[in-house]
Amino acid sequence: MLKSVDTTIIRILALGFVSGLPFLLTLSTLSYWLAEQGASNTAIGLFMAVSLPYSFKFAWAPLLDHITIPFLTPRMGKRRSWLLISQVLLTLSLFTMGLCSPTKSLIILGFTATLVAFFSATQDIIIDAYRIETISTQNCGTAAAFETIGFRFGMLVSGAGALYLAHILSWQAAYHIMAILSFFSIGLTFIIPEPASSNLVKTDFSKRQQNFFKRLGSYFILPLNQFGHKDKLWLILGFIFFFKMTDTVLNSMSAPFLCDLGFSKVEFANVSKVFGITLMVVGGLLGGIMVQRLGIYQAAVMCASLQASCALMFTIQSFSGYDPYILMITVGSESLCSGMTSTIFIALLSGFCCQPHTASHFTLLYSFGSLCRVGTSALAGWLADEISWPVLFLFCFASLGPSIWFLNNILGSTGVNGEEAGNEGIQASHA
Repeated sequence: MLKSVDTTIIRILALGFVSGLPFLLTLSTLSYWLAEQGASNTAIGLFMAVSLPYSFKFAWAPLLDHITIPFLTPRMGKRRSWLLISQVLLTLSLFTMGLCSPTKSLIILGFTATLVAFFSATQDIIIDAYRIETISTQNCGTAAAFETIGFRFGMLVSGAGALYLAHILSWQAAYHIMAILSFFSIGLTFIIPEPASSNLVKTDFSKRQQNFFKRLGSYFILPLNQFGHKDKLWLILGFIFFFKMTDTVLNSMSAPFLCDLGFSKVEFANVSKVFGITLMVVGGLLGGIMVQRLGIYQAAVMCASLQASCALMFTIQSFSGYDPYILMITVGSESLCSGMTSTIFIALLSGFCCQPHTASHFTLLYSFGSLCRVGTSALAGWLADEISWPVLFLFCFASLGPSIWFLNNILGSTGVNGEEAGNEGIQASHA
């Protein structure tokens, strides 16, 4: 029994790596490619829109439970057949992206990058479903931890690894090698077993065809109607926007900012990727401890304050220019705080979710945060071009005030406490 659990955990670790591999190829790695090729900060910010499929993946996730793939599903099962299709299309999209050039056509590059994000998001849907259906409740925490570790290693390859390859070879070669790694990951789909509980959702359309659109709409309307904090929804959305603003700007614009200061791809990879991703993992663990020890309110306020301090460090970096020592402090503090923000953000949002629609409520709120990330990135690029880097980072620092104001008004009226939010956050991360 223990051997069976260990084998399953190893599969989850491998699937986490597969999930994290393409993630940065449409985010910071792509941003550095564009910055090095002379794209404006406005264009780089707008290019973050290619990651929108990650924000809207809840929209087509139900279809993966209903639709079968001819020939493949009867032979491989529902989860593995969809995983195979998404991986094949993801590999082709990555290879095509490697054929593009920012200097020749930004539109074609943007289109292929959007395809990469779409098929990567589809792959994530299947991997999350696979984890839930193969891991028991007792082992769900261990599975989530190992999937996160695998995901971070995947990010390391698509972040630092791709930057090293681009420095040694070329950007096109780097993306083609990432496509090759994605191709080899397809072999994992043939090795892993289909979940025993992965039964197809069956609907009798012949008798209830006239109610199809009504039932389809209920998938989205019913969870909203039964959201327990509808009267404070605008406060929750306002908090999400301002709380994620600093984290979003520092994550999305750090690549063009450091490129402007003269840091090379290798320096950016060493500090921002290898060192930074390690501290993100540490920050995630610290965030969980803070929620348990301090409660969700104090943890969120402290995290927002640390975010503001990170924005000030980026301001100091902009005045200092090319200084590797200050860069270590700047990137280190931002990465540590980013890991803490992710954990505390999930815990806080989970406290607003109500059964039996916990997964739907969490996904919708979290997706709003993803949409804010895209919109804020586009605005940040424009501000960096029109004003200056220091003013942009000071603008992020100013978001601390609205974040705490929204948080005070939300928690003062909903009664969300740290222990409940923390426990539900662990569960929601599997949903």
